[in-house]
Amino acid sequence: MTQGQDGKIVAIQLLRALAALIVAAVHIAFGFADFLGSGFGDGWRGEREAQLAVMLFFIVSGYVMVEASGNRFGTPGARWEFWKRRFVRIMPPYWLATGLMAGVLVIFFGRTLDPAHILKSLILLPEWPGKGELRPLVFLWVGWTLLYEMAFYFVFGLFLQWPRRRAIMGMIGVLGIAILAGPWVPPVDPLLFALTRPLPVMFVAGMGLALWRGRGGVVPLSLRCLALIAIVPAMLLVPAPEVPTAGGWEYLAWAGIPALLIGVAALGAPLAVPAAAVVNRAGDASYALYLLHLPVAWFWLWFWGSLPFFDAGPWDYFLSALAASIAASWLFFRWIERPLTLALNRRLGSPHGQVTPA
Repeated sequence: MTQGQDGKIVAIQLLRALAALIVAAVHIAFGFADFLGSGFGDGWRGEREAQLAVMLFFIVSGYVMVEASGNRFGTPGARWEFWKRRFVRIMPPYWLATGLMAGVLVIFFGRTLDPAHILKSLILLPEWPGKGELRPLVFLWVGWTLLYEMAFYFVFGLFLQWPRRRAIMGMIGVLGIAILAGPWVPPVDPLLFALTRPLPVMFVAGMGLALWRGRGGVVPLSLRCLALIAIVPAMLLVPAPEVPTAGGWEYLAWAGIPALLIGVAALGAPLAVPAAAVVNRAGDASYALYLLHLPVAWFWLWFWGSLPFFDAGPWDYFLSALAASIAASWLFFRWIERPLTLALNRRLGSPHGQVTPA
């Protein structure tokens, strides 16, 4: 079974769900639970796995955009319709999650927040983190990836009114120019620095895989199994970059190669996924889980610490906070995200039947 009843590709849904779960688990474990009690100790920190999951999101986005926009290339008005649908799909849930994060920090932790920082974050205008890292961030940490998503959607829509082949070449050309300029862009302006990192290569890889599959290409089962096996030496032999947060080519090899191998194994041919209905639901809620696990983890930290006669340990907190994040993400998708997206698309004139989740 390669597609659900709603036409969604189950393999895509599976990758979305797994990527969001990995990111949420790593953040909750090592951003929160590790500071409770004796913590998890030294050793594995899950950083590479979380970055691999982000690269997998980028590959999936590139694949989905080609798959979902196949009949819109060369169509008058396709550009604005595409931008409108992408904006509606991505930004309102992000705004709500940002507001929820701010509310939790102010109400339960008494934090004083910088309104200017929040406003910049709402329009995905990043700032340099206080720790001196070279990854520009927004208030809701995970929002740094949305900067790349929205930039990719902008470039994709820019060429959507062209015939398909010319459009793809135009997109690759613009992204390539930005990437080639990267070595000459100093880490001064956070937005310019972020937009000239080589990370969009992952979007291009996803687009290329979708185009090849669209022409009837199929990766033989033996090669897909080999791709899965190759993940092990890729994880062991590719060294960690000196500055992972700089998002350079070393980072791309470190996190991107294993993600690409997973993408080829899962999307290189029709994939039979057991419990497809459950996987589809998990994939639907993956964006909500990606956004909400941080405010939920903060709230859970307050809640766990306020329980009487109970000294929270790292495993207690980790498992319960992850479960709470998964439950909250499904409720958010079911009762807020999906109804809001459909309502906004109807109001803005976008046919809701054509909306494809990011």
